[in-house]
Amino acid sequence: MLVTPIDGVVYYIYIFNMKQIRYHADFFINRLANEWLKNGKIIIGCDLDDTIIPYNEELKKHCKKVVDLILECQKEGIVFLINTARGEQQLEIAKEQVEKLGIEVHGVNQMHPEWGKPYGINGKIYANIFLDDRGGIKSTYWDLSEVLSIVKRERKQTKS
Repeated sequence: MLVTPIDGVVYYIYIFNMKQIRYHADFFINRLANEWLKNGKIIIGCDLDDTIIPYNEELKKHCKKVVDLILECQKEGIVFLINTARGEQQLEIAKEQVEKLGIEVHGVNQMHPEWGKPYGINGKIYANIFLDDRGGIKSTYWDLSEVLSIVKRERKQTKS
């Protein structure tokens, strides 16, 4: 069944050739939701300073909101990769800082550990979504929040 989206309202459609359920009118939100539900988890790549660790005092509340969202996502299944420009000598300290926030860290500036590629593909780590204060954090925060809501709803319906 196809329901025409109005102003981004959530709608459902089964796309036979892609075997993908349409949860949201936005392509990127829908793709991320499908990846999360299909794989049971997603990979979040995350910057540190002014994204989850406030460097500027005025971003303290913002960083707390991002941390809270990551912690909620963690309950639903994520792989968390730190993706930072901090120097090599600061990476272990960075990991400890993040772990003190309650976030389980699976890698620092490297691919998912199970993939056995320490520096990523051609130097770039893979993640389903990146959170970065210099890379559209407001929109990626909103997208991740939307997807988390979809995942929770779908898992709840599946249990019923």
